[in-house]
Amino acid sequence: MIKIGQASRDERMRYSGGIAGDQDGKEVAIREWYNRPWNKVLRCKDSKKAEKIAQAMEKACKNDYIGYDQNQRTTLYSLCKANGWKIEDIKTPCETDCSALVAVCVNAAGIRVSGDIYTGNEAATLLKTGEFELLSAPKYLLSDEYLRRGDILLYEFHHTAIALQDGKKAEKTKLTQVEYPLGWNVAKDGQWWYADTPHSHIAGRWAYIDGRWYVFDQKGYMIKGWFKQGEDWYYMNPSDGAMISGQWVDVGGKSYYLTQSGLMARNGYIEDASEKLYFFVDENGVYKKELDTNAPDLSKYEIIE
Repeated sequence: MIKIGQASRDERMRYSGGIAGDQDGKEVAIREWYNRPWNKVLRCKDSKKAEKIAQAMEKACKNDYIGYDQNQRTTLYSLCKANGWKIEDIKTPCETDCSALVAVCVNAAGIRVSGDIYTGNEAATLLKTGEFELLSAPKYLLSDEYLRRGDILLYEFHHTAIALQDGKKAEKTKLTQVEYPLGWNVAKDGQWWYADTPHSHIAGRWAYIDGRWYVFDQKGYMIKGWFKQGEDWYYMNPSDGAMISGQWVDVGGKSYYLTQSGLMARNGYIEDASEKLYFFVDENGVYKKELDTNAPDLSKYEIIE
């Protein structure tokens, strides 16, 4: 396994509230690559800058004045910004976290990014500089074999680290930059996807686009029809994929009501003020016409807005 550098936790195995500085030598440290899992790799186009990124991480891991604390995550960044990004010269106990440390290392390589970046916007921020390539093929994510020294590993909204060695197959890697047309795109099979930057597309999450809500699967394709998240059901318009809310829909010969927040109504009454009636939907969300009433039993069921 290759070595990677990261900021991971404080001396109490927690994420905040510890003593400033690296108390056990493991808060900011070098370790073997592991499958976090990672879902993106950001590779610097300039090999000299990639080397500086790796060197900066090594200096941070060797400096026991640098510890981990999410609540004080930018103190290292502020000190380094003030001293010209000389990590080795930091002699004041301070803190960082995984993404704030990546920001320090990137700045030490001469690429300016804010210390406020976090794992949720790290990829978009780095790509926006024009200095990085996005690598998302499984071979870069599921093993260390194709990684290069200075690669930034990312598990969005969770963790980030920096590769400090080349994988054994890294020399065979040929980099091809991915350029996406911004906005909506359609695949050959007719499925729609959305590029939020020239180098990335939305995947595995909700997105608010042009005043409407959409949801995308892990591959980045827009979902249509019923969508379940946890115990909640939503109905995405079969024609354009936008979330339906505040209205009834007929699906498969049955009627369902989607609330103003898009949630499918279940086990309660839907009020129709114009007809002075209350319509009942069962635990599966199905409308039961035979239970229409103007005197709802509110001791057992609620009125769903």
